[in-house]
Amino acid sequence: MEPQTFLKMHLAVLIGGVTGLFGRLVSLNAFWIVFFRIVLGGLTFCAYMLITRRARRYSLKITLAALGTGALLALHLSAFYASIKLSNVSIGVITISAISFFIAVLEPFINHRRFSFSDIWLSLIAMAGLLFIFRFDTRYRLGIAVGFLSAMLSALQGIFNKKVIAWNVIDSYNLLNWQFLGAFLTMCLIIGGVRLFGGYFDFSFRPLDFFWLFWAGTVCTAGMYLLQFQVLKKVSAFTLMLTYNLEPVYSIIFAMLIFNENRELNFSFYIGLLLIALSVGLKTWKLRRAQRLDPGLRDA
Repeated sequence: MEPQTFLKMHLAVLIGGVTGLFGRLVSLNAFWIVFFRIVLGGLTFCAYMLITRRARRYSLKITLAALGTGALLALHLSAFYASIKLSNVSIGVITISAISFFIAVLEPFINHRRFSFSDIWLSLIAMAGLLFIFRFDTRYRLGIAVGFLSAMLSALQGIFNKKVIAWNVIDSYNLLNWQFLGAFLTMCLIIGGVRLFGGYFDFSFRPLDFFWLFWAGTVCTAGMYLLQFQVLKKVSAFTLMLTYNLEPVYSIIFAMLIFNENRELNFSFYIGLLLIALSVGLKTWKLRRAQRLDPGLRDA
């Protein structure tokens, strides 16, 4: 792997690890954080698509499918930041580890495939870690429950993304571009619906919020995805996926350094984290073993 590609890949993962911090750095509620992240990120990415002349129009079926996956993206991010607001960054990013469990359970139903029992067992180890945290750390039960919802929505988005890409009609750049629009429209519907039925979203900015939201939307959204796409031209999705296992590790380290969250976490959290790390390690070993047996996985 070229040094430049290696640095870009780990920079993308590092940026991904930063995204959870905005749940505590920004004073706005989860919905406004997602709204502005999507608006700024979408405008930045759309500008890139127009400048590079990559933007394309597609049939109504493809467009609606891309908008639909964008709606799932908006709901996933909203639940993710809500989980952080209701607990802390460490809890929010750890519950995302449940994505593998939801994919292992939901994908066979959606794609009419056989269950992979090894994937389910590996995912259950991670779930055991999450449930250990859930059972013994009663302070953050609601945040953990919302985190599970976020993981399920992310799993659904990933599954349907693969289905849309498999049609071989739309590329990843244009799919993401239309997803930003779908996510924006979804957030408008959520915010408008809350206002219509008499609810209220606090919209009081602190001066520093503008700074954090700008970085969340540009560098940590559009920039992160652009780095991913550039890296995927040089390495396989398999390699990038394994590297992204480091993302929650970065998030937890940042949260401990910046917010002293280690003071908020009890011993059960670290036992649960150990079980999740074991699940990730076994999954990595399984994938690397499969790659050695089937070199075609390098192009997966």
